[in-house]
Amino acid sequence: MVPPLWAWPLVSLSVAFIIYGFHPIKRWRYRHFPGPPFRWLVGNLPEMFVEGQEKVAARWAREYGPGPWRFFAGGVPHVMTDNPELARKVTARPVRHSIPSLHTGVDGLFERYNIVFANRELWKAARNAWSPFFSQDSLAKLGPLMSASASRLATHLGPAADEGRPVEMCRELGLMTMDVVGTTAFGVDFNTLERSKQEASGQQREERLATPADRLGGALRTFFDTFGLGSILWAFCFLFPEAEPLIRWLANALPTESFRREQAGRVGIREVGTELVHMHQEQAGADAADSAGGGSPGRLQRPRAVDPGSFLALITPLIGQKAGDQVLGELWAANQATAFILAGYETTANLLSYTIYLLALHPEHEARVLAEVDAFGRDREPTAADLDASFPFTQAAIQESLRIYPPAALVIREPPAGGMELGGLWVPADAKLQVPIYAMHRNPRWWKDPDAFKPERFLPGTPEAAEVVPNAYLPFGDGARKCIGWRFGLIEAGLSLVRLYQQYTFRLLPGQVPLKIKMLLTMAPAEGVHVTVHRRS
Repeated sequence: MVPPLWAWPLVSLSVAFIIYGFHPIKRWRYRHFPGPPFRWLVGNLPEMFVEGQEKVAARWAREYGPGPWRFFAGGVPHVMTDNPELARKVTARPVRHSIPSLHTGVDGLFERYNIVFANRELWKAARNAWSPFFSQDSLAKLGPLMSASASRLATHLGPAADEGRPVEMCRELGLMTMDVVGTTAFGVDFNTLERSKQEASGQQREERLATPADRLGGALRTFFDTFGLGSILWAFCFLFPEAEPLIRWLANALPTESFRREQAGRVGIREVGTELVHMHQEQAGADAADSAGGGSPGRLQRPRAVDPGSFLALITPLIGQKAGDQVLGELWAANQATAFILAGYETTANLLSYTIYLLALHPEHEARVLAEVDAFGRDREPTAADLDASFPFTQAAIQESLRIYPPAALVIREPPAGGMELGGLWVPADAKLQVPIYAMHRNPRWWKDPDAFKPERFLPGTPEAAEVVPNAYLPFGDGARKCIGWRFGLIEAGLSLVRLYQQYTFRLLPGQVPLKIKMLLTMAPAEGVHVTVHRRS
């Protein structure tokens, strides 16, 4: 039976939609790559959501490596490799591939200014501005402030130790790392540990909610809880990548409740960043705030080192400067302030939580950390210089923690305009390049007993260190876009662990093995790390 004339357009659209869902042209261009089977329309998104992006990448690495493989996030082709040599070629690319975003207007612009998401001239402007803060001379001045914050946390944990009360370490360490960010970068005492004590006792709630630190803490929690998941329409950007502008419009025209929460979190973060910029400008005076001209960021002379609390002194002189065809304004400066907080707050807190978790699971390794602490002295204040001289095993434990639980599960890059060769295969220009760091660090092809916690891998001269495959360790990424604050994080983690273990040991509450993790903006413990705190005799 021949369909009526009015039905032919519907039949044609249905056939076209079915063909579109198979993405025949895209799949033909990637036919030479091995990879998981393609599902109509959704590609490999179901595996990514069910298994988790980091775990499914680890499985694919074992099944389709050691060369590059392809997978499809809906209709978006990705090429992934955990081969250390090929990974270096990928990370050498300075341009980060774009991730679908549902945000428009000020929110969209604010996101593009972030040093993690920025590209080309905007990224160079941010990177050049940040660099002096992380120089060796600058970091040497920050150590005492980091140590002081860790000492405050140790005092803060005292009542829990005395009462035998369980503690969620991710939260407590987050209070400390927020404190570190405030004092080291902005010269502002966020006083997060003391405010947490007041909150627990119900004191001064109205006053506390009026402070930047409290507003920032709430906004950050909302941001990390909802990042990327604020609207189901975000998934449609992968299913129908050509329709991303329309999907973005729909997400903002018909926002879900979670999308509204994400937007509120972003607004809160932006407002605190702007407030920090204004505070700095008021302190520096009108002359310093207005001294920037109309040239390019590269023409301003950058200091080799800066004093603690001077991060925004590197940023605000660039207001009014040009980065490519864009003028850097107050919104850009506010983003740099909040990006520093985002980068320095959760990642280091997670690293310390993971390390305490792993040491509590392995008393034999904890004993070696305690031996280093005791040999150094439990009443002495450690410095950054002391870490290398007196705490090699403690630092090795931190490095091994980063191997097992890297801050970010993957690194993403964009191929050059004409495509590129990778492992003997040609990668088209429309591919999204990825290096799955979690998968690389857990692959038995590159690591012996990859799931075992062996700090000796990072102690030079040990048999375990001799087995390490060169370039198979990328906790902070690699290449030009390697995490700019990696030394800052390692120093803070080292000093904090020493300070805590000078006074305490930690024991895990039952039911946390294996540790559940979640991957949103970073890889974090899904339900925290719950311990009891014990004073050392």
